[in-house]
Amino acid sequence: MPQQTEISYFTCNKHNFDKFSLDTFIRKQTVTHCWRKTRSGYMLQPVAYTEDWDLNERRAVAAKICDGLQRGCLAFAAAQANRIVGFAYVDRTLFGNKHRYVALEELYVSQPFRNRGIGRQLFVNACSGARSLGATRLYISAHSAEEVIAAYRRFGCEYAEEINQTLAEKEPCDLQLAFNLETHIPH
Repeated sequence: MPQQTEISYFTCNKHNFDKFSLDTFIRKQTVTHCWRKTRSGYMLQPVAYTEDWDLNERRAVAAKICDGLQRGCLAFAAAQANRIVGFAYVDRTLFGNKHRYVALEELYVSQPFRNRGIGRQLFVNACSGARSLGATRLYISAHSAEEVIAAYRRFGCEYAEEINQTLAEKEPCDLQLAFNLETHIPH
């Protein structure tokens, strides 16, 4: 049996990330339950579908990251054998009443590489990047799938004190979460 190559982590830039960098990435996720807001709070509801990206969608996400890198946003990646198996993207725009939030706009791990701690390490890298941008909170408009919210909860995320209406309206089923960069260290 061939030995698996180790995962390497790096900060993305114009020399190591381009519009083709996510061509082999596998977004596929089979969802069976999602969190939905009810009158009595958030409840886990049966919602079944499969989410996946085709090549055009992968390239659109890569192009968004490339554009952001040119504007001073931050991106981090995990790779195995020069193929990206996970990535995180942090927008540099500070927002909120006290301009203390930046948004973690993307955090994904390729399907065959999930549950190996890659997402956790990318989250840690995103938190460090957010701090370097002057943020005290990392904001996440999080996909409402049971597994996604469970991961963010394990990282220490809580419901956001302030809601970014633009992000909330863009994805109305997402949960608006935040990670306090002043008092928490990602775990």
